[in-house]
Formats: sequence, structure tokens, C-alpha cells
Amino acid sequence: MFDNNYMYKFIEDICNEIGPRESGTEQEILAGNRVESELKKFCDETHQESYTSSPHAFLGGIRYGALIVLIAGVFFWISLLGDLSVINLNPIFDILFLILALILIGVTISYFILEVMKYHETFDFLFPKRESNNIIGTINPKNDIKNTVIFSAHHDSAFEFNTFYYLKRFGQIIINVGYLGVAIIFVAILLKLIFLLLSIEQPILFLVFGVIFIFFIPIILVYIFFHSYKPVLGAFDNLSGVAILLGIAKFLSENKNNSEIFPKYTRVHLISFAGEEAGLRGAKRYVKTHYNELVSNQTTIVNMDSIAKKDFIVIHNKESGIGAKHDLVVFETLLEIAQNLNLNAKLLPLPFGATDGAVFSKKNIPAASIGGLNLKEELAPYYHTRNDTPAVIEKEALGQFAQICVEYLKFIDKQS
Repeated sequence: MFDNNYMYKFIEDICNEIGPRESGTEQEILAGNRVESELKKFCDETHQESYTSSPHAFLGGIRYGALIVLIAGVFFWISLLGDLSVINLNPIFDILFLILALILIGVTISYFILEVMKYHETFDFLFPKRESNNIIGTINPKNDIKNTVIFSAHHDSAFEFNTFYYLKRFGQIIINVGYLGVAIIFVAILLKLIFLLLSIEQPILFLVFGVIFIFFIPIILVYIFFHSYKPVLGAFDNLSGVAILLGIAKFLSENKNNSEIFPKYTRVHLISFAGEEAGLRGAKRYVKTHYNELVSNQTTIVNMDSIAKKDFIVIHNKESGIGAKHDLVVFETLLEIAQNLNLNAKLLPLPFGATDGAVFSKKNIPAASIGGLNLKEELAPYYHTRNDTPAVIEKEALGQFAQICVEYLKFIDKQS
């Protein structure tokens, strides 16, 4: 069956010999080269596709956004102190401070919604550009190609999330409270400006808002230190998925003459994306470049992300944060396959964050993502923390996911 030892050793080797792989760095490129060298052993063809992006734009503005909110709050308090006659403030400056505060909050909200939550590249022009490479391996069927299946994962690793490492699940709650806090501050500043222009005096009301802002300052500080600039090893997220790609390739290569296993009409692409932790940049570039080909070749995608425990399979039907709904046929087929294999599989949404699979689904290309991350119910201690090492991965889990993928390939091939 599947060579679990081979897959696990690949994870260990990358962690020991290359280490963390921040998006757009030499380590990410070295890991991609290693992936291609392994794929060459089993695939009919391999190649790399380079692209340019601004990887720090995705999360790099969070601390600056938090500082901007803090400055906006100071402007609000200056205006409030003028209302309370603590300081003598010219009405023109009062209006100016509130307008500046509104602009600052507006920019921050725009950044969080567009760049962090929805994965657009709106603010990328403010950050330096770097080059990365997607790695593609291809296995052709025995007969004419009638359709294509892509199995994908990503080989870059994330910055450590300080909030998750030190505060655990509470850190996740604080993030959501922070969004509420920014909204309250924005409303308070907007109301105060409107009341000022209408000459309506409500100093007690805005004093309450000012006190609320003070209570939110610790949360703002948490945002300033939300993540470090030190990437984690990323064995779980997501060398596990990449190792499964290699395991699938090895298995198909070893069974090339087995008509029950090797595809007759379905071409297989095994893709290891770069830049997933930088806002799905690698997958976005791939879909943009190959969109017409993906559609015309009747392509379906099974993306794998973050696998650790055996008998624990999460199949995502949607990714709520980015607004992606996965293909009903794809995720229901995967669920049925897992159940037929007597595996513990759950159909769950991904409540925040996103996977490379979402990029395809957003473009209406049939796709789904599978993994071992249940963010709806828990926060794994090794998710985006220094605990993400090979030790958290169970070898059997790699084989189970590889088996699901190969069974899915058989299903697609029989439909041809």
C-alpha cells in the first residue's frame, strides 16, 4: 500500500535540513526544489512556475493597523477632553482630529477586510516584492486524456502566531473581540463628528465611549504582537499535505501496470503551491494563469492542508472567512469515500482563514479541501506555533489521506 515511512521521512528531512520556510525566501525555494526532485522519480513530467508577490502584505500590516487604531483613539480623547473643558481646543482642530481619526480607522478596517479576511491584494503595493515557485508534477493516463484531477498542498510555513501560542483558544476569542472594538471606536468617532457639526453636546455619552476605548487598549496591544516574524517548522501545516502528494505519486508509479489502480483517462497534476501562508498567492497565480485550461480540461481539485492524526478527517464544504463554497459533488464524494474506508470523517466549514482550495472554488472550478484541522470546535496547540513539528504527525494519517485521494481518482476515472 502507501509508503507511510517515505512520506514521514520527507517531512523530517525538510524540517531538519531546510527548516522553516517563510513565503518568498530562499528556504521556500529550496523546499520547492526538493519537492520537484522527489516528484521527478515518479512523474512523467515536472516543472516549476515562478511568480512575484508581496508576501508580507497579507499579515504584515496587522501591527501597523493596531497602532493606527491607537492613534485614532488618542485623537478621539483629545476631542473629548476639549468637550470636558480639560483642555482648550479650537473647534477647527476638534473637527480636524475627528476627521483624521475617521480616515485612520477607515484605512485599518479596509486593510483587515480586504487583505486579511478576503485575501485581496489591495495593499500589496506598500510592501516589497519577492519571487516564489509553484511545483507541478504530472502523471498521464494510459489512454487519451478526458479529464484532470489536481491534488494540491503548500510547502511554505507560517509565522508563529503569538496569540495562539501564549493565549491558546483565548487568543482566538480576543481576535474576534478586537474586530468588535474597532467597530465601536469607528461608530463613536463618526457620531462625535456628526454631533459636533450639528452643535449637539453629549459629553457623557462620548465619555462612556472613551472609557470603552481604554478597556480595549490591551486587546490593541495583543494585535500589535499578533505574530512574530519567525516562521515555524510547518510539519503539520503543511509538509504533511506535500508528503501525501509524494506518496500518491510513488503509489501510482509503483502500480503503473495495475489496471485497477492506475488511471485510464484521467491526468493527474500534483501541485505544491508556494505562498499559501502569504494569502494564497501561489494558488491565485496558478489559477489566473491556467484558468481556461482548468475549465476546458474538466478539472477537479482536492486540496490537502494540515494533517496530523489518524482516523480524523475534516472535509470542508465551505470556507466562511473568504466566502468560498466548495463543490457539492466533490466534498460529498470525498466524504462517502472516507466513510466507506471506515474512517472518522466530518463535514465542516472552515470558520476563518482559508486554504488554496478556496481559490479554485471562488472561480467556480470544482474543488474541496481536506485536512485534520477543526477550527470550528478547537484550536490545535500546533496550529501556527513552534509546536508544529514532525512529532505531532502520525504516519498512519498520511496513508489514510493518500488512500482517500487515490479512491477519488478511481471514482473520477470511472466517470470518463
